[in-house]
Amino acid sequence: MASKNSSEIPEDTYVELIEATISAVYETGYADLGVRDIDAKFSKSRQLIHHYFDGKDELITELLVYLLSDEHEEIASSMDADPLTKLNAELDNILLSTYMDDDEFWKVFTVVYEIQAQAHHNAEHQRLLNELTDEYVAHLSEILQDGIDEGIFDDVNPQQIAMLINDLIAGAHIRKIHLGQDEAPGNARETIDQLIVSRLLVNSSTDTMSGI
Repeated sequence: MASKNSSEIPEDTYVELIEATISAVYETGYADLGVRDIDAKFSKSRQLIHHYFDGKDELITELLVYLLSDEHEEIASSMDADPLTKLNAELDNILLSTYMDDDEFWKVFTVVYEIQAQAHHNAEHQRLLNELTDEYVAHLSEILQDGIDEGIFDDVNPQQIAMLINDLIAGAHIRKIHLGQDEAPGNARETIDQLIVSRLLVNSSTDTMSGI
């Protein structure tokens, strides 16, 4: 928890407030969001919100901190498997929402991209969003490096490939969320498999990516 008093909030109240913030941003959008919109989703009083947080921007900061903490936990508890299996599982999860309810998955990502669209107005939001991306790219890069070390993947620049994969994921997310292209994540998953993953494999019959 990031705000000056948030550690004093009971855990169940804190989680409810985070969920209320997610629902309010999802339904209202960030630009038009007010504390009243979050309060409408929150079972306790608006005074409690104002006691701990100085307006919607601080609540959004808290939400991003919560999501970053959740990402840390997910990465720390990721499956113990060979690098290729881990990479495929990560791609299935982030593009096909294989490990959580599909509606909830896209609700959270819709909120993240909604906040991202307004982040140029708030340096702290920019910092936290960049940290979310950097954490995920570092995780992918570590999987790729493990695959290189174990002789599964060709000797590529893992950071560069991880960033490329992340950019393709983000593009697919944006096309689905903002443009209604529901097929975009599945298409991106196939593209990443055909043009990146299959070419990473040592002794692949397709052209390798060893020059990257």
